[in-house]
Amino acid sequence: MKKKYSRLMAATLLALVLASARADAKPTLQVRAFDNKVDGNAEVPARAVTEMMTTELYDANIFSLVERENLDYLLEEQYMGDSGLMDQSTAPAIGKIKGARYTMTGAITVFYYNVSGGGIYIPNIAGGVAGAKTAYVTLNLRVIDTATSEIVYSASAQGEAKREAKGILT
Repeated sequence: MKKKYSRLMAATLLALVLASARADAKPTLQVRAFDNKVDGNAEVPARAVTEMMTTELYDANIFSLVERENLDYLLEEQYMGDSGLMDQSTAPAIGKIKGARYTMTGAITVFYYNVSGGGIYIPNIAGGVAGAKTAYVTLNLRVIDTATSEIVYSASAQGEAKREAKGILT
């Protein structure tokens, strides 16, 4: 699954760099929370994908990323600084939050998680156990120019991750 998302990230990076209006500066990007479009409870994977995308984009060092998912915390700190409770030489100023040229959003449209396996034990002889966990996911991604609302990039990727465990009981 990671390999397919790496290709998706590489294509996204290239598209944003090419779409950037200013060649002399890194394009500014915000990553919005990815949505769960799956029946059932896939909220945890949606939040995880948002975090993964943010980390991958930061590590790529191609964008100037701005935080939006934790904006309440940032505003709280700014308002506290404006209240006079903080040392004014270190207090963040209200009205200095940087704007984003692009916003990335997406959705998990398919998510399936399966756990299988079992074991057998014959007393005084031996036994064995085997199990597997498999996750399937389809992710849709959009990058939008915040000034024009134009979708500058769109992609879909599917992936699978499988973890197996086997052992002998004695």
